[in-house]
Amino acid sequence: MPKILVLDGLSDEGVEIFRATPGFEVDVKAPMKPAELAAVIGQYDGLVVRSATTVTAEALAKPGNLKVIGRAGAGVDNIDKDAATNAGIVVMNTPGGNTISTCEHTFALLLALCRNVPAAHASMMAGRWDRKKFMGAELFGKTIGVVGAGRIGGAVAKRALAFEMKVLVFDPLLTQLKAEALGVELVSIDDLIVRSDFITVHAPKSEKTNNLIGAAQLARMKPSCRIVNCARGGIINENDLAEALRNKTIAGAALDVYTAEPLENNPFLGLDNIITTPHLAASTDEAQLTVAVDIAHQMVDYLTTGAIQNAVNVPSLDAEMRAKLGPYLHLAEKLGRFQSLFMKGRPSRLEIDYCGELAFTDTYPITSAILCGFLAPMVDTVNMVNAPALLREHGITCNETRCPDASDYSFQIKVRVVTDKETDMVAGTLFGGDDPRICAINDTRMDAVPDGWVAICINDDKPLVIGRTTTIIGEAGVNIANMTLGRDEAGGHALALINLDSPLDAATLAKLEAVPHVNEVRLMKL
Repeated sequence: MPKILVLDGLSDEGVEIFRATPGFEVDVKAPMKPAELAAVIGQYDGLVVRSATTVTAEALAKPGNLKVIGRAGAGVDNIDKDAATNAGIVVMNTPGGNTISTCEHTFALLLALCRNVPAAHASMMAGRWDRKKFMGAELFGKTIGVVGAGRIGGAVAKRALAFEMKVLVFDPLLTQLKAEALGVELVSIDDLIVRSDFITVHAPKSEKTNNLIGAAQLARMKPSCRIVNCARGGIINENDLAEALRNKTIAGAALDVYTAEPLENNPFLGLDNIITTPHLAASTDEAQLTVAVDIAHQMVDYLTTGAIQNAVNVPSLDAEMRAKLGPYLHLAEKLGRFQSLFMKGRPSRLEIDYCGELAFTDTYPITSAILCGFLAPMVDTVNMVNAPALLREHGITCNETRCPDASDYSFQIKVRVVTDKETDMVAGTLFGGDDPRICAINDTRMDAVPDGWVAICINDDKPLVIGRTTTIIGEAGVNIANMTLGRDEAGGHALALINLDSPLDAATLAKLEAVPHVNEVRLMKL
């Protein structure tokens, strides 16, 4: 029974989706401090937050049952994504739910800033008529610089064009073709800063964007420039901005986000050329309803079907694609587990070859499944989220290649592991689209079922070896479910993969290895 903890005042419609899903249990509580959250988080399968709760590494130190964190909104800087990933927890957001709300708030601030609306209103409420004092500026014909052209930045650019403004965009991921389709000019951040009459920020918070605009950039702006930030606090250095406003280096600013929320040690107090709002960009009934409903549906889908949507720490995988990849994921996990149990020595490198024609182009989920299978016998908790990080923590590298023309089958997945004692390769494929098979072990071709208890007999290609080994297994009271034989050449090296209904004990294994021409026997459960 999935149990969900909802914090930060999620809209009732989102909570009701959880409650209406059979088997789900929901607790709705007020925002929590990290220590409070740490004390209870392990009881829940899912956690929903907005911006009031910070999900720190401390809060995730003992994650228990937690499988998914849902952010009802776009920004996830209040969630320690690395800590969540290392714990195998999916972090989801709802990037499109507050697009219109944030875009419209951007223009509300921009227009209020240009026309001095807050100050004029305060003057009127004080009984004054200061019409000449509040001379404004028009948007028409001016140049606006948009920092970040994702969903919100793109929506802002579209509406700026409707105001008949010239739009400059800085976005390292935006292509020239997409910029032309948007009707904007793609420029560098330096060019944008120098040329813009207005600047609006819509970039995510990261190491690259932290303090993206500071004293040096503010000094190069037009004295008439006005800047708006509805993205994340800290992208514009607050102290540098306050100084620039105080010195009239730029004409004005409007902020909805801050490095600390609530804003502490406010550097803007006493300034008359700034407008501040308490993080209201997503605070519309429509936006909060949308993100609440979206995050609830996404989390229910993940906890019931494994479908991943809008994840920020693992590639998304919707239900349709997951169903399509299901047999490949199953095969991949078996190949990884086989190598983990078959290898001898300390592994240092995994090499994965995708050969032949695959029915998909993104191999990340398949590689992650291989890593899950490989790591499962060695670590306590591993899944597709934390497998790559766990592999790196163990000092094991992983490389993958695509060889579309190099396969004896329609496709093969080859997994090679390098240890301090040996290098082993196992290859697998699907028969009929959903029947997993091992088709090679090292240089030996096979047609084996990777399931259940398996004994691998490595021997010289001599008469009586198979008869004697199967007899010993039978005398031990263990039934042979299936057996596949292979050899590199007549009289050379041979290998038998024997599927068993139950495991072999140590005494039986010793008898098998004592058979003439048997080099070794390796037992595993796939």
